[in-house]
Amino acid sequence: MSFVLWTADLATGFADIDEQHQILLSRINGFYDAMQSGNFVDSKIALQDLIDYTAEHFAYEEKMLEEANYHMLEPHKKVHANFVAKMEGLQSRYENGEIEAAQELLDILEGWLFRHIRLNDHGYVESVKQAGVRA
Repeated sequence: MSFVLWTADLATGFADIDEQHQILLSRINGFYDAMQSGNFVDSKIALQDLIDYTAEHFAYEEKMLEEANYHMLEPHKKVHANFVAKMEGLQSRYENGEIEAAQELLDILEGWLFRHIRLNDHGYVESVKQAGVRA
């Protein structure tokens, strides 16, 4: 069963970004499924996979915003960096035996990602289109 689902209001209209966001949701669901199975090793692997892909997506998105000379690039990058640091902090706690850190992480992932896409990411769509970086 899925923990998070893709909904049409998450679409930015950029096929590559939307595909990456859908992969992020899939990775979140993979971590959730591993947690539900109770397999600590699988959940650690799924969490690392999620963090790695999140960082990869953020780097890709930031490059696009840089190419578009997006005026809010630095604050956007800061939001990304803070989120990855938060995830890594919770990962460390979880791997050190604080099982409740995994639930904290799931709660944060569920709320943060959707808010970020709907507010921050949708906020750059017009600027990127006007810059001619994406159609």
